[in-house]
Amino acid sequence: MQIEESYLAVSRFFDLWVRLMEMHTRIMEVQDSRIKNLRMLIISPPTDRGIKVLTQANPQGQSHLLCFSEALGEIATEYSTRHHLEGLKICVTPFFSIPFDKDYFDAIFTNCFFDFCQPGYFNDILKEIKRTLKSKGLFFSVYMAVPTDLIGRMWVHLFDRFNALSQGCHPVDILPFLSKWGFQLKKDLIIRRLGFPVKYLIAEK
Repeated sequence: MQIEESYLAVSRFFDLWVRLMEMHTRIMEVQDSRIKNLRMLIISPPTDRGIKVLTQANPQGQSHLLCFSEALGEIATEYSTRHHLEGLKICVTPFFSIPFDKDYFDAIFTNCFFDFCQPGYFNDILKEIKRTLKSKGLFFSVYMAVPTDLIGRMWVHLFDRFNALSQGCHPVDILPFLSKWGFQLKKDLIIRRLGFPVKYLIAEK
């Protein structure tokens, strides 16, 4: 399944999922990034409540959302209008490229992104993220971690069994790829909500 299809399928309920399961990580991103006049890029499903949280925390900066198809761009535009996100700029581009110059962004946020991608894409993705981050720029990522306990493995089994619910979301580990591209790890946490293993990490270019 392509990520564009997955994001389209989850967009109907993803705002609710984030509010119930992952909102604390979006608030942590605001606190840890100390947003103030940032050039920032968000890569996430177009109805992620974190888009609102991050954009509203950056009123004097530049906030961009990356969408991988016109259909996702339309959903993002409707969501942005409904939530009055006047400062958000929506960029539609094929998976996976970032249509900005080298060293452009202060921070890039990838929320519920890598766990919808296949690991074979991780090198190209992180190469492009590194290209567009400034020196000392921060990379944030929230995704489904590889479980280490029974409840976490039950979530994985549930997602595997009910693909209509998960739309291909699966546990991943991006740490080896960050190391390969020279990112310096600043924070690495697993935060569980109802046993669901959420990885929260920050790395510096």
